[in-house]
Amino acid sequence: MPSALLAAAAATSSQAVTNVTHGRSLVAHDISRAGTFCLGGKLVPLTFLLGCQRCGSNSLYEDIVGSIRGARSGHALRGEPDYYAREQHFYATDSWSRGMGFYADHFPECPGRNAHPQYQFTVDATPAYLRKPIVADRLQATLPGAAQPLLKFVVILRDPALRLYAYWDAFVLSGTGVKNFDNWLKVAMDAVRECQRNHGDDLWPPPDTFHCDEDTIEGVAAGVYHAQLEYWFKRFGPKRFLLTSTDAYEEDTQRVVKDVSHFLTGSAELASPARHPSNIDSIKVFGGMSSDARTKLGRFYQPHNSKLLHLLTHQTQVTFSPSVKQLGVQGWIAGG
Repeated sequence: MPSALLAAAAATSSQAVTNVTHGRSLVAHDISRAGTFCLGGKLVPLTFLLGCQRCGSNSLYEDIVGSIRGARSGHALRGEPDYYAREQHFYATDSWSRGMGFYADHFPECPGRNAHPQYQFTVDATPAYLRKPIVADRLQATLPGAAQPLLKFVVILRDPALRLYAYWDAFVLSGTGVKNFDNWLKVAMDAVRECQRNHGDDLWPPPDTFHCDEDTIEGVAAGVYHAQLEYWFKRFGPKRFLLTSTDAYEEDTQRVVKDVSHFLTGSAELASPARHPSNIDSIKVFGGMSSDARTKLGRFYQPHNSKLLHLLTHQTQVTFSPSVKQLGVQGWIAGG
């Protein structure tokens, strides 16, 4: 991971082991000269695939750990669902109270200093992190100061109307919710308007008030990307971020994964070709939404998408893959 910032952090951190206190845990950490971060003897992530949810982050994670040199996967603990190998939800849930030692147990042992001198890393790919402001707070409160300059964030975005449809298909249709998307959308938009009447137009972060239905507002507001990214850019600085989109990833998988590799490791050379796993199809809802629902959502998200495009076109430090234009945001706006 060749950078002056990394070299400086590695040089200072490799000279001494520091302790991080969280709750009752006292966890030692170390950063090797290659940039490998170890905490409690484990490869704890400094790389986060923040989301968005239902945007293809699972597939992108599989390509990262399967194709990028030095990437290693996590694992679920006993009693946890298998997907906890990929997404630990630690910084966004009550699991955080269990401490960094618990989190570290989801990741492989650190390599010996002489056994693997090259850079190694793990990824926390919890897709809800992007829309959870508390995650940024906890990252800064928990990770040691020497590690924080090494944080990297990858974000994959999707047309928010299609994302919401896929969200409904996964979490409402298959659960105990309204079984017809048009009917559900009417109820959801009524809840949004009620929230805005009592709280104001801003839907993100979701207002903590009884006037707003938390689950509905959070589902809809997850597509208000400009507000989320502005928050994250402000907390960590835009140069820590690589942004791509579902469309870009599907259209040129190898290019996107090579760009991610270069962003994370300094080299675009992959260990093996990106596979573009077939589970990208899991976020596609076959049959499509009605034209009326598509129009309503397009109109609702249009001003938010316009703000997103304005934000991104004026960012000179964010890494885009392949480019701002190829993210497809203009098409999302036209869809409104």
